[in-house]
Amino acid sequence: MKEEQFTVATPQGFTSVINAIISKAELITDQAAVVTLTGDLGAGKTTFTQQLAKSLQVTEQVVSPTFGIMKSYEINGHSHFDTLVHIDAYRIEDMSEVGPLRFKEIFQVPRTLVCIEWPGQIADILPVKKVEVTIEIQDQDNRLVKVL
Repeated sequence: MKEEQFTVATPQGFTSVINAIISKAELITDQAAVVTLTGDLGAGKTTFTQQLAKSLQVTEQVVSPTFGIMKSYEINGHSHFDTLVHIDAYRIEDMSEVGPLRFKEIFQVPRTLVCIEWPGQIADILPVKKVEVTIEIQDQDNRLVKVL
């Protein structure tokens, strides 16, 4: 796939990024569509996920699952996705912690969109088919977002 780049200045500015990601994610139909979110602390990974959830008409408030590690949200009326799963792997220190969380099983469920912050922490179990997103802080207001 070809990398796409976007400059984002506000949370609402993620709209074009979301459209690009959804287009790529909808091509993954035999498993969950996994979206990896890589970037420094404060880059906007959770803000992106909140905007994505809003665009998918998730009615619950999306917050960072840093301490709970994972949170699921129901998506109503979308043609490709029924569930949004938000994973924050920041606190995972060892792959032995991943088994009880059942990430591998979640990654196999079609019609599920999974956003993973800090994917490097669980790189060993990530599916080959995924959408990779990198968010780089350019300055106080602007982010460079790369989608592959």
